[in-house]
Amino acid sequence: MKTIAVPGRCRCGRVTFMLHEEPLSFYLCHCTDCQAESGSAFGQSMHVRRKAIDSVDGVVQEHAYEGPSGVRNILTHCAECMTIIWGGRPDMPQVVGLNAGSLKDIAGLMPHGNMWTRSARPWVTFAPGPRFEQQPEDPLALVRAWQEHRSNEA
Repeated sequence: MKTIAVPGRCRCGRVTFMLHEEPLSFYLCHCTDCQAESGSAFGQSMHVRRKAIDSVDGVVQEHAYEGPSGVRNILTHCAECMTIIWGGRPDMPQVVGLNAGSLKDIAGLMPHGNMWTRSARPWVTFAPGPRFEQQPEDPLALVRAWQEHRSNEA
């Protein structure tokens, strides 16, 4: 993984952290949960190795929830402003979905790929890359697409 140094923080600034590796994947999710959570037309899904996030300062809390697919997730958020910093599955703690909006700068990275396009707002322009009407059957499809895209950029 390519080394980077990108600082991040919650909305109120009480929680800060550093991202030290490029993501494993970065794509847009157009599901209604991401729309509701982000208050926007989609969520930015940036998956990183958990150990790539360090220098976490401030008080974070975790809470568990069950997603619409029945999968249990753990969200880590600022104890003060409740900004979600990252989330992940307890059965896969080595990889988390980082809130890309919490990064000060995303190091020139642009999302590549889209999922849950069937619930996308009709006026949305999709990011480049593959499009999946719902969650891809292959859980690594968007990871491979991102990795291939990044290697072609080099």
